[in-house]
Order: sequence, then C-alpha cells, then structure tokens
Amino acid sequence: MKGARVVRTGRFVRNLTFVVTLLAVCLAAHAQTADQLMKQQRCAVRIAIAITGKTPSPDLLSSPDPQAQADALLSTVDFTERFSRFINMQFNRTPGATDDQDAAYYLAYKVLNEGRQWRDLFIGPFSVVTNEADAVVVKDDPNGLGYFRSPAWLKRYAGNEPNGVKLSTAYRIYNNTIGLHLVPSTNAAGADITATGRHASGCSGCHFDSMYGLDTTASILTKRNGTGATMTFDPPTASAATILGGITVHDDKELVTALVNSDAFNFRTCRLAFNFLYGRNENRCEGPVFDACMKEFRSQGTVQSALAAVVKDPTFCQ
Repeated sequence: MKGARVVRTGRFVRNLTFVVTLLAVCLAAHAQTADQLMKQQRCAVRIAIAITGKTPSPDLLSSPDPQAQADALLSTVDFTERFSRFINMQFNRTPGATDDQDAAYYLAYKVLNEGRQWRDLFIGPFSVVTNEADAVVVKDDPNGLGYFRSPAWLKRYAGNEPNGVKLSTAYRIYNNTIGLHLVPSTNAAGADITATGRHASGCSGCHFDSMYGLDTTASILTKRNGTGATMTFDPPTASAATILGGITVHDDKELVTALVNSDAFNFRTCRLAFNFLYGRNENRCEGPVFDACMKEFRSQGTVQSALAAVVKDPTFCQ
C-alpha cells in the first residue's frame, strides 16, 4: 500500500506540474496578446493622428496591422486638407491677406486629391485665380507654372527692391522647391540695399557668388513695376543665368524645372514628410528611413509615396 501511495503521489505531482505549467503558458499567452493589442492600438492612434489629425476609426483601431492602412489614410479628404494646410504654412511666412495669396494651398489640394505627381505643384500647367463669383479656383493654364505665375502670388512676393528686382520671388522659389533658408545679414537703417550694396562683403555670397545667387537668379525673372493694385511686370534684365553650379536657365520655367529635377528637391520633399509626421527634421539614426523615403519618392513621384515610406517603417510605431 505504501508503494501504491508513492506511485499515486508521483502521478499527482506530475499532473499538478503539468497543470501549473499549462496555466502559466496560458497566462503568458494572454499577457502577450493583451500587450500586442495595446501596441496595435497605440500604433493606430499614432498613424491616424499623424496623417489625418483625427482619432482612428473602429476598423483601424482593431486592425492587426495599422501600418498596412497607411495608403488608405493618405487618400482621405482629411489628409488632403491637413497636408495642404501644412504645405501652405511651410511655404509662406504668414497667412495671405487674401485667399488667393495662399495659392500653394489650393494647388496642393488639387495635386493631392487627384493623386498627381508632386512636381505638378511647381511646374504643372495651372494658375490659381479668383473667378467672377469671387471664389478662388485652380484653372488649367498652358502658360502656368504650378502656382508660381498665379497673379496674387506674384504680387505677394514681388518684393521691395528699389529697382524692381524680384529677390523675394527668387528666394521663395528656392525655398519652396529645395528648402533653401537664408537670413538677411543686416536690417540696419540706412543700409545700402541696392545692387551695389549687395555686392559688398557679407552680402555677395547670397546674392551673386553662390550656386543660388538671388540677384543672378532674379535677373531672368520679370521686374516689378509699381506697387499695390497698379503693380505690373516688365521683361527681365538678363537672357540667361547659371545656377546650381553650372546649369544655364533662361526664364522662370527653366529655373523651376531645373530645381525640381535636382536631388535637392527629393531631399526637401522627404524632409517635409518628416516634419509633417514627426513635427521635426529627421535624426541621424533615421538615415535608413530617410533613404527609403527618397528611394520611394524618386520611383513614384507622389508625396503620398514619400509619407507612406516613413509611416510603414517599423520604427514609426515603436
């Protein structure tokens, strides 16, 4: 009997061990499932807010792979509106005094809504105008150059250079396409802001001697004549200019086309993508993600493809 009790006790211990082990496995699996569910939900919230500015839908919140829904979110009206406003804020110093001065917003909305190439924002055959009903519209214009030839935009950034040289226009074109950022070296009262003064040391680097010289570039743009409602534009003072270290351009269309065809344009677009999604520039450790963004944008040409490359990377939801 004693031996039988030992045998039964051993079986009991083995059975109990099995039950405890099974319970531990079940509890661990449950904890892992709960943890995974929380991660998926956090990812859904992050993606939805980053792309649309809104909380996720129930379907997205319950999705086992929220990042796979990035393309769908990037085709929504919420995204189109949010990104168009973001672009308008990035491309202008302040909101326009009139709606048509925010030409970048209206054309960006059209480009995004129709799934067009991002380059169309800058070189597409369009013009942003105010129609007879006092509504701002984007119209087809064979002589258009993205939003850069839109009447209100041209007047907004015609600048105040004494002789009508459109330095402000040249700078905005560089800034919007390739992200060039310059800070005036002096705002002192009485400073010589004429072409002669801009040749001085400390000024010539940005105005004449660099690969993006503002005066050099502005020489092939039309000149401002007058101010306000009576403003008109005269022919350029030069027939050609050399930019980007050796590219010869003859007018604003060739200028913008050269900028859009440069790799600096691809870099600018992916930096915009990071700023839209993260609210900051990329970090050094995010180089592989940034490279993936550049590769995808070069291949597809839409800004949605650049954004999707960042959102779909595993690091976005870590």
